Amino acid sequence: MVRVEWDAELAVLRASLAACVVGAGGSVVIRGPVGVGKTELLRSLAREAAAAGVAYVGATGSHAEQTNPMGAMTQIFAGLDLQEEEAARAQRLLEAGALTSMLHGSDDESTAQVVVPVLHGLTGIILAAAERAPLLIGVDDAHFVDTDSLECLRYLVRRIDHAPVLVVLNDNTTVRPARPMIWAQLLSQPHRQLIRLNMLSPVGVAAVLRAEAIDLGDNTPATLYEATGGSPLLLMAFVEELRAAQARRQAGHPETSIPASGHVFGQAVLNCLMRSDPSLLPVVRAVAALDEAVPAAFLAELLDWTTSATEWALDAATEAGLIANGRLRHRRSREVVLDLMGPQERVALHARVAGLLDRAGASPVRVARHWVAARQPTPPGSVPVLLKAAEQALAEDDSGLALDCLRLTDREEAHPDARVGIDALLARAKWRLDPVFAEHHVDRLLDAFRSGQLSREDSLTLVAPLEWYGRPAEAEAVLARVEASAGPERPDSSSVPLHNARMALAYWYPGVVEPVKEPPAASSARSVTAAGPRTLAAGLVHAVHTSGYTDEVVADAKALLQSCRLEDHTLYPILIALETLIFADCLDTAGSWCDRLLDEARRRSAPTWLAVFCGLRAMVSHRQGDLAEAEGHALASLRQIPPRGLGILIGIPLSVLIMTATRAGENEQALSHLNMAVPDAMFQTTVGLHYRRARGHYYLACGRHEAAIEDFEACGDLMRRWGSDLPGLVPWRTDLAAARLAGGLSAGTLAADQIALLGTQNVRTRGITLRVLAASSEPRSRPPILREAVELLQACGDQLELAETLAVLSNAQHALGEYTHARVIGRRAQQFASQIMVTVPEQRQRPPAETSPAIASLADDPATFELSDAERRVASLAAQGCTNRQIARKLFVTVSTVEQHLTRVYRKLRINSRSDLPASLLSWAGEPT
Repeated sequence: MVRVEWDAELAVLRASLAACVVGAGGSVVIRGPVGVGKTELLRSLAREAAAAGVAYVGATGSHAEQTNPMGAMTQIFAGLDLQEEEAARAQRLLEAGALTSMLHGSDDESTAQVVVPVLHGLTGIILAAAERAPLLIGVDDAHFVDTDSLECLRYLVRRIDHAPVLVVLNDNTTVRPARPMIWAQLLSQPHRQLIRLNMLSPVGVAAVLRAEAIDLGDNTPATLYEATGGSPLLLMAFVEELRAAQARRQAGHPETSIPASGHVFGQAVLNCLMRSDPSLLPVVRAVAALDEAVPAAFLAELLDWTTSATEWALDAATEAGLIANGRLRHRRSREVVLDLMGPQERVALHARVAGLLDRAGASPVRVARHWVAARQPTPPGSVPVLLKAAEQALAEDDSGLALDCLRLTDREEAHPDARVGIDALLARAKWRLDPVFAEHHVDRLLDAFRSGQLSREDSLTLVAPLEWYGRPAEAEAVLARVEASAGPERPDSSSVPLHNARMALAYWYPGVVEPVKEPPAASSARSVTAAGPRTLAAGLVHAVHTSGYTDEVVADAKALLQSCRLEDHTLYPILIALETLIFADCLDTAGSWCDRLLDEARRRSAPTWLAVFCGLRAMVSHRQGDLAEAEGHALASLRQIPPRGLGILIGIPLSVLIMTATRAGENEQALSHLNMAVPDAMFQTTVGLHYRRARGHYYLACGRHEAAIEDFEACGDLMRRWGSDLPGLVPWRTDLAAARLAGGLSAGTLAADQIALLGTQNVRTRGITLRVLAASSEPRSRPPILREAVELLQACGDQLELAETLAVLSNAQHALGEYTHARVIGRRAQQFASQIMVTVPEQRQRPPAETSPAIASLADDPATFELSDAERRVASLAAQGCTNRQIARKLFVTVSTVEQHLTRVYRKLRINSRSDLPASLLSWAGEPT
């Protein structure tokens, strides 16, 4: 490793070495934790000593040889350049010292283990050798040196103040000294130097990385410092792995910036533990098993140690760079330490941890994690704790832990009441991951309901999953039984939840339950802030079926979304609010909420939620005219969980995929989506309406007019029968009119009837309806109607429908001989069509001779000379179909400023609306200032 942050330490060693050369001996003790670089520092000094003509002899202590008398001194004398007589005498003295130690056999440090003649003789031989050449004696891992050799070194150090001998001892602070009194005497010598070698600082880590040519960004040094605590040993293991990762990247294999540490780092961790005090391993194992910070007293009880011994081991492991704040610094360290344990040992440790935590009153989740890790039967009475842990884990979005806890409780001998709670939690946990696997538990809960084991409140929770799985009759049976069992003594406590559940069933299955019912007094009296999400959703369903998509309904939907957090029990209310915004043509707001909820579902690892919101986001994107984005979201919906798991909601992404493929002219692709299996019950739902409509458009694109008419009429029949004939939901009248016109039949008053039913919010649907109305009107009446449609579609931002309407307007003007206006409008239709990559009617119906030339540049159009730069920017974006709000966001101005600019543009260009904006504005690319 490159030497960094050793300047002061090297200066002390060099000064001591220089003094030794001129005959002033001494000793230096280098102290520091394992892996800090003591050995490398000693080797560096040995190289400098050789260059200065100083002889070097070394010895290394070993835990395995710590009981071998005179072992280290034997190593030292083996390296000395002795005369034959000196070598023979040294051998006799070493053997005598070892024999005396073995015969003495005392652990009392106050009693000398080696007799003075042996000490004096060995010291004399060393001093004689030093007279011939200055001598550096280096002892690595001196903490593992045998006691007899330590006594010899202590005796030597006291006699070298005027001899050319320098003794350097490396002492590991993460090992308890075997002979503290001898070490105290060694450190108390007047000519002794003490060097404290510390871990690298973050600056030092950065310096090492630069020297090793590791450059992965500004955050890498800090990240590696956190992972290693500045330990050079651990850091260099990381460097080796980083270098290997860089080589793989250069060979074309993708890698993350900092790879997950592997074998090399794991070996370095083991090295730290094996070279440290034996007490570190049990403590680090316990810390790894706990994986959370606990008091030292808890660890002491777990290990059956004294608190002081536990605290020392914790401090030593922290000093070694393995632990920080009571936890292992890196997950790989945890894996390595746990892998050192046998399966039974690991099970026993986790079981003991769980028992201690339970007795200490720890949270259920903390206890349950260790029962799960132990993988053995839990003690009697643990079921309530595990159920609480599973519920807490679900609240913290840890479905995996919840399932693990519930598997431990899922026993045949469980009490019936506990069995119901287990099934309810299993249904919730599995439903988030894939509803298919939760249906079995819903069936068991349904059996418990039929046998009278569920309360009214718990019974009502069955309605939502039964709706999801396409079992409306069973959901209605649950509602009927709960209603029949409700007592008159507390009507408010049961009437509101019952009404909410009934309205939710009526929303998804309008033909099963009558949707329009007066809410109970307890529900209608609540304020928006006090009412729960289900009550607000029930109010939305009631308001829509009563008044349609009004401003008040839209405001209530927004209030619902703002007032509740995404949870299992709030999913249906949130879906109802989102669909309300979508069917009211509030697409920007709906899209924003979908994106926000998608981010939350990803963050909370809930695939089912992701699938649902991807489907709704696909519906929003399709209605905004973005076919590619709509297709992407719809495919993502089907990838999150198996399609069967979506239940009746599979019709949402499928209908979008069928529509996008049809609009793009990919009829074969649309047919493949139609061939995917869907639940029969889906056709009893509002979701089925979207699927029928998409299928009708596929038939229309294939020229099967009668089949298309049949599907569109079926949508109309169902919507009228259900009392939800709302064009924002499904505009079946314009669909039917288009199909009849394409088949050469009369469209009658279908479009006019639809306009009469539209709510105040349905701007997009109104624009599409006006286009169909124009198709069945007299030729001279068509341009004004189509211009109004263009205005509405520009305001809502649906470029797909806008392109088609512009093309129809161009054709209408061409038919009336207004060729100039037709060409201008046709070029705008082409521009939008190229942006969304679809074919519009203008391209299919216009003769080749009438194909318009390329769009003129703004500089060639004198009509725009009078516009300021700001007005050109606003007018250009308006010509591209952006709404005033979208223009304001793009240009970082207010909506009012956009409106003022457009007013001046209309006046200067002598036009009345956006549809009259010159096509040359489409080619102008201005940047906002």
